[in-house]
Amino acid sequence: MNKNIVTIGGGTGTFAVLSSLRNIPGLSLSAVVTTADDGGSTGHLRDAYGFLPSGDARQALVALAEDGDVLRDLFAYRFTKSDLAGHSLGNLFITALTDLLGSDQAGLEEASKILRVSGTVIPATDTSSTIIATLTDGSIVRNEHEIDKQIKERSRIASLALETQTPLAAKAKEAIEKADVIIVGPGDLYTSSIAALLPEGMKEAIAASNARLVYVANLFTKMGQTDEYSLGDHVKEIGAYTGKVPNHILVHQGEFPEEVLSWYAKEGEYPVEDDLVSDPRVIRALLASVNIVPPLPNDPIRRSLMRHDPVLLAEALRPLLT
Repeated sequence: MNKNIVTIGGGTGTFAVLSSLRNIPGLSLSAVVTTADDGGSTGHLRDAYGFLPSGDARQALVALAEDGDVLRDLFAYRFTKSDLAGHSLGNLFITALTDLLGSDQAGLEEASKILRVSGTVIPATDTSSTIIATLTDGSIVRNEHEIDKQIKERSRIASLALETQTPLAAKAKEAIEKADVIIVGPGDLYTSSIAALLPEGMKEAIAASNARLVYVANLFTKMGQTDEYSLGDHVKEIGAYTGKVPNHILVHQGEFPEEVLSWYAKEGEYPVEDDLVSDPRVIRALLASVNIVPPLPNDPIRRSLMRHDPVLLAEALRPLLT
């Protein structure tokens, strides 16, 4: 019998995890993605059409798409000229399918068939959501792209919530209830990982689940969001918003090239300090790719130079999924 594995989050972190899991036999994969994305191509299409944001769903679909399929590369293709500059073909395609078929779920299901996806991509909510961060100085920051901005010496985030209470989508709840393993992270702690955990009923569903919770830790801190956060700080926040203490914590152990460290330092970002040295839940392994990922032309979103390597991640995750 296949093991039911659920990932929760969004962005390139979820892409890496799904890419690592896709070729492991005996797994039934479900990706629950955040619906709070409002930046870049996704934000423009969300504002224009009022559909669920497509960016995180697109990345999950591409990660789960059949190997060697040209459509897989097409979905990831980003335009560089004219009014289409910054838009990805996948975002436009999902938006068009949703418009033609009359619902977000129908659009995603049809896109999954076209890409021959090995798994299911499920929006965390049935409607778009807006996140609000309350900082420790009492100020409020509204919208994912505003919270995501690099602002030096901004106060820490005291709490994150949806502007309007939005229930967990029924299909997402069902996937979590059936899960054997739930994987959260990596990805921007608040705007990707925790944003996907905010729907009403999500915390209760995870807490009530018999699934083991695996947290894949971030490689670097993020200015304006997790300045000076240690590994323990990340894990504490994940526990607070899932209602469950992670059973396993995957942490990268290895050196980064000096040019990478220098680039991140200029951005005010540094490797996440591993302060859980005696915690038996922590599994340390080489998880990051040695290849630097160059920025894509006209990509409106700032991306990381270093990413988790799907092959290395698969090796670390495989023993935890049995």
